[in-house]
Amino acid sequence: MLLALRRLFGWQTSAASEQAEEARDWRQYKWVILPTRQGFFSRVEEVWRYRRILWFFAVQRIRDRYEGTTLGPFWLFARPLMPIAISTVVFGRLLNVPSDGVPYFLFFLAGSSCWRIFERSMLWTTQSLEAAKGLIKKVYFPRIIAPIAAVAPALTEFAILFTLLVLACLVYWIKDGTLYLRLGLGMLAGVIAVALTCFFAVAIGLWTSVLQVRHKDIRYSVRYANQFWSYATPVIYPMSQVPPKYHFLMYLNPMAPLVEMYKWGMLGTGQFPAKELACAMVIISIVFGAGLVFFNRSEAASIDRL
Repeated sequence: MLLALRRLFGWQTSAASEQAEEARDWRQYKWVILPTRQGFFSRVEEVWRYRRILWFFAVQRIRDRYEGTTLGPFWLFARPLMPIAISTVVFGRLLNVPSDGVPYFLFFLAGSSCWRIFERSMLWTTQSLEAAKGLIKKVYFPRIIAPIAAVAPALTEFAILFTLLVLACLVYWIKDGTLYLRLGLGMLAGVIAVALTCFFAVAIGLWTSVLQVRHKDIRYSVRYANQFWSYATPVIYPMSQVPPKYHFLMYLNPMAPLVEMYKWGMLGTGQFPAKELACAMVIISIVFGAGLVFFNRSEAASIDRL
């Protein structure tokens, strides 16, 4: 402070005295490091402070998927559409799987849209910490941002599939004179189903992302398990084809009511699974809560292995 006053009024001082004054001034300042507060709301507040990094990771994950490819944006459409087109021919044309009164292509497209956002999100959240290790080793930010941002590529694919669903409904409207797309507040159920699907994928990703750092074959196990999980979810078939005595077992799978809810909201097929949805939300909350505790306790030791 004395050095600042001398400079302000133009008083002459020697170099040695200035250095001594600066040293005394700096000794007045203290650097205090406080521990991070614990608790759910403290975590939410911390993630909000680092929200720009969340946006950075989301854009980076989308760019990594297609950067350097020759066809570029073509894969945005070809990657999700090719499996749907092939499955429509196999299950809709050859096997004649029922579709609750709507064209099978629309039925399967709606179910696949909700399921694919879950499947893709699970795969990318599992690899999220490894994908972000370059920045994790250099700067601090809430590590939970990595699995949350990994959902971004799946949301991009979902946007493409939703656009295709709307266009296909318009084509069938011109062709058959029937608008299969459900307009109105019912579509809000589809939006909620997508939000819960993303939340469920992140909840599982809190477990698998940490385990992937420790065991490199977790991502292959997730991919393999998803193939069986998809058959236990009413994507290629309606719940009306499942015997009533097995409905309880079907709805123990949280993705079953979410897919049914999305198809009901978009196309009006089936029934709104109210009780089953409540059960699914309880299971998802338990998985997320336990996963959050596991992630917070294990992330520090796991990051050292990157």
